[in-house]
Amino acid sequence: MSIKRQAIDAWRSILNLRLESLQSSTADARSGTRVDGEHRPSNRGERAAVTSQGYLAHGLGQRAVDTQEQLDQLDDMGVGHRDQVVVGAIITLRLDDGPESLLAIFPGGDASRIDVDGQSIQILSARSPIARQLRDSEVGDVAEIELGGRIVEVELMAIE
Repeated sequence: MSIKRQAIDAWRSILNLRLESLQSSTADARSGTRVDGEHRPSNRGERAAVTSQGYLAHGLGQRAVDTQEQLDQLDDMGVGHRDQVVVGAIITLRLDDGPESLLAIFPGGDASRIDVDGQSIQILSARSPIARQLRDSEVGDVAEIELGGRIVEVELMAIE
């Protein structure tokens, strides 16, 4: 199995775990909003707590929807080879003549790291500063990008 397929599968597993956690937390927060004959708030503080739980449930529910969308986009992305830095690419790059690094541009990327066959891959979204600055670059391109408030030279060694 290719490193790209393994990376996609590993990222999908992480997103699925996040989705399950968000759905469970949403259900827990919603249970705190229950108001009936037995659970009637008796003062302003208790009413505020019920309202806060409602806002929390709404926020967690929206994050669950967003995570499901990222999973759907991951499925739609495919595993085909990429020639440029675009969604679905795994890129090998070198910053300022340092060691090579692997980055994957996947939906839902948040700079998390996954290990595939002993290689560390950092997962970035297409909206990340690095991905935006390198968008449409090809193997062999050398570019100067802003990273962490400083300008660094990036060489694209490989794109899968």
